[in-house]
Amino acid sequence: MRKATLAGGAGLTAMIFVLSVAQPQADGPAVAANADEINRALRGKACTTRMGATFTFGLDGSYAYVGLWKSSGAYAIGDGTVTVTLDNGLARSFAISRHGKVLYIEETALSCPTSEPTA
Repeated sequence: MRKATLAGGAGLTAMIFVLSVAQPQADGPAVAANADEINRALRGKACTTRMGATFTFGLDGSYAYVGLWKSSGAYAIGDGTVTVTLDNGLARSFAISRHGKVLYIEETALSCPTSEPTA
């Protein structure tokens, strides 16, 4: 059991590292996004980073990450945060902010479709 926890922790640590070094912050000071803004920006969308990773936030609360590895689980939106719970039970809240017109998850800019989510 300890090995499974360590392996899961290593994957989450790697995800945090990639998010923190993938792209430096852009123009303007960080402004925490409220839950309604995050919901409009992420829910039902697949967002990409400049490095090519994809974060998918399903309409049903499902979450998937495809980048240096793959992971899936569920997400919940709060004021200034998205909390991701992976299928293995590990959970972490990520700060969501806006720098100018760009949405950031921690230190990584996201490019999300601006259209309404599809069913």
